Amino acid sequence: MNLMTSKKSWLTAPVAATVCLAALLIVWAALEPATIKSLFDNHGASPVELMTLPLFALLVPLTWLCPPCSGDTKRKCLWASLWSLLAVMAIVRETDLHKMLFAQIWPDVVANFSGTVFKMRFLKAADIPIMPKLFVLVFFAAFFAAVVIPLVRYIVPLVKGFFKLEPVAWTMACFGATTLVVMTVDRLPANLRHAGVDISESTRALLTVLEEGGEMTMALLALLAALQAHLIFGRPADDGTAA
Repeated sequence: MNLMTSKKSWLTAPVAATVCLAALLIVWAALEPATIKSLFDNHGASPVELMTLPLFALLVPLTWLCPPCSGDTKRKCLWASLWSLLAVMAIVRETDLHKMLFAQIWPDVVANFSGTVFKMRFLKAADIPIMPKLFVLVFFAAFFAAVVIPLVRYIVPLVKGFFKLEPVAWTMACFGATTLVVMTVDRLPANLRHAGVDISESTRALLTVLEEGGEMTMALLALLAALQAHLIFGRPADDGTAA
């Protein structure tokens, strides 16, 4: 518990993220690109991808059994629900369940639309029926509820907490930085391809390691943030200090 609540506990997330990054780079340097692809990216069935899913899923029971905030039962259930929604959205994105479900329901729409349907360009298209648009809109609304609402609510305390060396703020900062890395390396191959730039198999393997390994790191950091929030803000003795 001291590791979570001591004066130096703000270092927990940066150290954990650094260790994860170092481990990923070591794996990339030690293995052949073909081996890395089988371990990290096998259309959702690689060992790393399959290990990431239960880590995100663990957020659901953790936040209900160990509330990340203080207050009455209604408030605790609200924030446990938002954390649970965040976990579900992460699993859906990791497995592309939303894309597969959409393709099963409206295969003709997918076939006749260039690119992914989960973009604003799809919602603005004039020749798309209302029900597929409604499906995409509901997905965007769930994403907004899971990510944007908590971010807006806690952006100021998190920024202040970052400079005050508060553990949860630093963990969420590491989570955000890791998310940006994952998003960048996810889009980088396609962007380079469109720009006419070829990348080597070794570089492609590095991007795969950073993307899939980064998603696992995100899951670990999310679990760490939830546990830290419970230990610091969620226990009855700390009701007066909750964010």
